[in-house]
Amino acid sequence: ILEWLSFVPSAKGSPLPCLTTGDSVDRTVDFTPSKAPYDPRWMLEGRQDPNNPSVWLSGFFDRGTFVETLKPWAQSVLCGRARLGGIPVGVIAVETRSVECVVPADPANLESESQVLTQAGQVWYPDSAFKTAQAISDFNGEELPLIIFANWRGFSGGMRDMYQEVIKFGALIVDALRKYKRPVLVYIPPNGELRGGAWVVLDPSINSDYMEMYADRQSRGGVLEPEGTVEIKFKMRDLVKAMNRVDPECNRLSEISAATEEEKQDIERQLKARHKQLEAAYHEVAFLFADLHDRPGRMQEKGV
Repeated sequence: ILEWLSFVPSAKGSPLPCLTTGDSVDRTVDFTPSKAPYDPRWMLEGRQDPNNPSVWLSGFFDRGTFVETLKPWAQSVLCGRARLGGIPVGVIAVETRSVECVVPADPANLESESQVLTQAGQVWYPDSAFKTAQAISDFNGEELPLIIFANWRGFSGGMRDMYQEVIKFGALIVDALRKYKRPVLVYIPPNGELRGGAWVVLDPSINSDYMEMYADRQSRGGVLEPEGTVEIKFKMRDLVKAMNRVDPECNRLSEISAATEEEKQDIERQLKARHKQLEAAYHEVAFLFADLHDRPGRMQEKGV
């Protein structure tokens, strides 16, 4: 309890209890998140270098100040308090690894059994969305600035999740952010991404007086992932048009005038073979083009 109280102002409206932690504000963050699943606590509080245990890879917050709360509940989201340059802040981060959710048996039903459900990382489920909304409300009551490490791909939309009111808990996140009266920094970390409905509930326009969004140069953001954009915007017929326009061999075959039906079928067969040969390369170019729209520079240009 005393550790928790050390982050909270002594009275409502009082200044934050800032302490000297030994970590300067302008220090570098040594730990870099990877594209592969990792322990998000390393990003927050740092870790020892796996190749050299005597070297400490510093995390985002001051060393030794991150205190996680509500850990056993909804483990696909991390909540806690930490210090940044000695200033106490609320922290919400994302678990990138798959976790197990244990649903206990109903003691009033002799036929019920406990269930172990696997929850994917970077996804909001009903329990983790409720945990996020509850943490935001708690930090607002404690008058703490809030930093959200946004690395969500969206909400889980299965039938079970709908019955468990995932939409309601997502709306609770929006409502909690709308009422927040302290600075809220939404940060997309390196190799992180913010997609779909997750972007909707974290958009700074929810509370433009207090919310701001930042993104690392290696992060991505957008409603659809590049693969989904390509499936909608660059269908096979669109790729074929691009091949016929750009590729010299397709141009040559398209300009040949067939005298007989057999020659026409032969040309069409050669064109289909050429299209099949080029499909992978053109799909990769289309994917890269869609990915360019999700990068921080483009997001800044669009004013999101």
